[in-house]
Amino acid sequence: MPKQTFMRFSSYLLLLATVTLSAADALRQATPWASGVGISDHIPDHPNDWPLLTTQFSYVTPENCMKPAATQPTQGHWQLETPDRFVDFAQSKGLKVVGHCLVWAKDDRTPAWFYQDGNQVATKEVLLARMKTHIDQLVGRYRGKIAMWDVVNEALADGGGYLRDSGWTRACGLDFIVKAFEYAHAADPDALLVYNDYNNELDGKREQMLKLLTELKARGTPIQAVGLQGHYEIDRVPFDAIEKTLIALRSVGLKVVVSELDIDVIPRSRWWADNGTHHEELSKVNPYVNGCPPEILARQAEQYAQLFRIFRRHSDVIARVSFWNLHDGQSWLNDFPWKRVNHPLLFDRQGQPKPAFNAVMQELASEPAAAPKTTPKIPPQPRKSWSAIHLNPDDVPAFPSPPAGWDQRRTDIPHGKLEMVAYDSKTVGTQRHMDIYTPPNIKPGQRLPVLYLLHGIGGDETEWARYANPEILLDNLIAEGKAAPMIIVMPNGRAQKDDRAIGDIFSHIPAFQVFERDLLDDIIPALETKYSVRTDRSGRALAGLSMGGGQTMNIGFAHLDKFAWLGAFSSGPNARLSEELLPDPAAAKDLRLLWLSCGKRDGLLHVSQDLHAYMKAKSVPHIWHVTDHAHDAPEWKQALYWFVQQLKFD
Repeated sequence: MPKQTFMRFSSYLLLLATVTLSAADALRQATPWASGVGISDHIPDHPNDWPLLTTQFSYVTPENCMKPAATQPTQGHWQLETPDRFVDFAQSKGLKVVGHCLVWAKDDRTPAWFYQDGNQVATKEVLLARMKTHIDQLVGRYRGKIAMWDVVNEALADGGGYLRDSGWTRACGLDFIVKAFEYAHAADPDALLVYNDYNNELDGKREQMLKLLTELKARGTPIQAVGLQGHYEIDRVPFDAIEKTLIALRSVGLKVVVSELDIDVIPRSRWWADNGTHHEELSKVNPYVNGCPPEILARQAEQYAQLFRIFRRHSDVIARVSFWNLHDGQSWLNDFPWKRVNHPLLFDRQGQPKPAFNAVMQELASEPAAAPKTTPKIPPQPRKSWSAIHLNPDDVPAFPSPPAGWDQRRTDIPHGKLEMVAYDSKTVGTQRHMDIYTPPNIKPGQRLPVLYLLHGIGGDETEWARYANPEILLDNLIAEGKAAPMIIVMPNGRAQKDDRAIGDIFSHIPAFQVFERDLLDDIIPALETKYSVRTDRSGRALAGLSMGGGQTMNIGFAHLDKFAWLGAFSSGPNARLSEELLPDPAAAKDLRLLWLSCGKRDGLLHVSQDLHAYMKAKSVPHIWHVTDHAHDAPEWKQALYWFVQQLKFD
């Protein structure tokens, strides 16, 4: 063991001899955030626990009595005596309540009747109506008495993908999450509303979560905080991942609650490995029946301290830290996933402070450490991000909904080709890739126009193919004579060596700014060398979604000598202010097309509205197309469908 590590470890061993608890040693007084705990539903019947509870904590979460299966096990049969007593008790002790939870997005945690309508599967309309009734009853009943609600619990899929497969997602897709928050906010506008999940700080699931949050905020969903459950194991606490997640959530503009914190001293991960083949072996593991060894308690103390060191560095984004259960004797980890004597919390079975408690209190009393130098700096954007939606009279569609079959692959027409192409980027100093669509039936010597199509902040060179199948749209439109044959180039707008959409995606914003040089100096020359394409400005179009829409505005207006056709779909806040984009409106006189579109349920609508208002005031011709969509794939797909039909290349 290195000397420094040994000395630090030894200092935590010394805490074993110094653990005492005075009236001043209270988490609720020491933390810069709210100090909470998840406790037994029957706490009113356990007066021996009250002194520890009220001394250390200011927020309480009932373990089970407010969950859907407990409150409404069958339709219209409400069981609210226990939650009523819990809330009354909390108020009598000056404690604030966290309601847990309104919708649990797992089929085995949702009463089956929610999903059934007689002998049929409940429709989306029926399911959402039942959810509204459930939320109205609970949130309305405790309006003003419950400070925070876990509105939706555990909706993200494990092991990749996006949303967990459940009766909720099968019937409603993302809408059930949006509506749950809308219903909860309407029932109690003053309650802080939380999305809660587990392992959402880990690489992979973090990105799923950020995608979800981006979509929710784009739709104006009244979500205010994200819960990281925080069920960790000794020696396996993902400190780096936690810090990355706190940084990312700050960038999104949401608060964080650590909702169910504990550090298991009997690691449990193998329980789920290898299809459960270790169950019999692990079910016999119970090493600390007679007490937890001092060296284990010291390691646990050090890791709790390190965790709280990270929390303090990011205290501006943390609204609450709640432990799951009051003391070791009450921890759920004594029974899950197998029965054993566990020691995961700050207080032992007698309610006395452990070394971990002293370590946390010492950390809270010390000067906060600076954030690591590797913490990414998020550059300010020209415009504010998500905002309340206000519709204007001219925020209407310029085109109808696409006709039936518009996005279906046809077998009776020629098909173009979609292929991934490598190019050398001098700007980035590496080989990069772009997805390229070429139309069918290209004639020898034919020089084709080019549409450069840019993705959003969470996408890459495959995003358009995944969201909109442009090869299908163009094949169909070309066959119908509604679009000119063209090449579509879909590059990666994140101009950096590791251009994957992973980690804190908002820290990649500088790379999106660098992309301008990559496009002009590397991508266009590479394309014009490899393909027979037009090289005049009238043969080049530039368009993009979200962040790519902002890039289109920034690059396109700065290089009107290169592009004659511009399209911004749901433009992001990276778009420069309108006066900076086009200080001289006369410069746009030769622009063949300026397209601005957005969904009216998009929290970024204000960006497109401002662009439209400026162009209208300056008499710059443009198309303004506002649909009933949100910041989502259906919006961008239909926008592309109509946009390419306006590219009247000559």
